[in-house]
Amino acid sequence: MSKVNSVCHIALGRALEQLETAMKQEGVWPKKMPSEQELKNAMESSVPFAVGCLAFESWLAFIFIPKMRILLTQEKPLPPMQITPAAEIYLSSAHQRTLSQLQIIDNITNEDIG
Repeated sequence: MSKVNSVCHIALGRALEQLETAMKQEGVWPKKMPSEQELKNAMESSVPFAVGCLAFESWLAFIFIPKMRILLTQEKPLPPMQITPAAEIYLSSAHQRTLSQLQIIDNITNEDIG
């Protein structure tokens, strides 16, 4: 793994922890886990963020965060992403810490962590 990837992986690990904390503190974290069938449908969905199967918050909590942690554990390359624009549509503007953490994650995965 290159030095840039290593720095990005460390930064993303921290950012994911902070995202989970912000979501819980702001009341965005889902109160219950989706069923196995709902998760399976979401994983197979071709709709961005699986919004046809799960609420955006559930996608973040039960699909996105776990998948990103797997990539980190396996030291896989991080895909560039832009989650913040969708989050601004699906989440209330009152959830500024969650939105800010998602922007940080977008910046890290696009290697703009400076």
